[in-house]
Amino acid sequence: MNWQTTIYNAFAGINSSEKNALVRFLLEHSENGSKRGIEEAIEYAIKSKPSFGGFILVARQGKEIVAAIVANRTGMEGYEPNNIFPFVTQHRELKQEEEMLSLLRKAVSMADGDVALHVKPDNPKMELFKKIGFQNQYLELRLCKNATAVA
Repeated sequence: MNWQTTIYNAFAGINSSEKNALVRFLLEHSENGSKRGIEEAIEYAIKSKPSFGGFILVARQGKEIVAAIVANRTGMEGYEPNNIFPFVTQHRELKQEEEMLSLLRKAVSMADGDVALHVKPDNPKMELFKKIGFQNQYLELRLCKNATAVA
């Protein structure tokens, strides 16, 4: 892998400039997530908020972030997967599938137990996820209470 990886978790922590760079990267290159949602996923992973923890795997080429995976433990063993990856993000201009596949495999191996992903059905990385064994098992329905209801 040409990428250098850094792992952030409750033990390693993440400093404010690294966190800000990661938030900016995820906002720019991820299709899901608000700034606040991204910050919370990061804070859960490193346990700066009460949570079950997790980890963040960041890949860089030189000093530039090129990919990131945020993993949150769910604390719901036996009911839901032990881990959820709310962000599996690669720089929009990079098409390095083998490196991303390697990074994803590393994250899966670091996760203790089963893993779920939040992925939109038209995500171009869907085939990549399936290559390492992710399967579409459920259709998720959401009720956004702040959204305007249509009768």
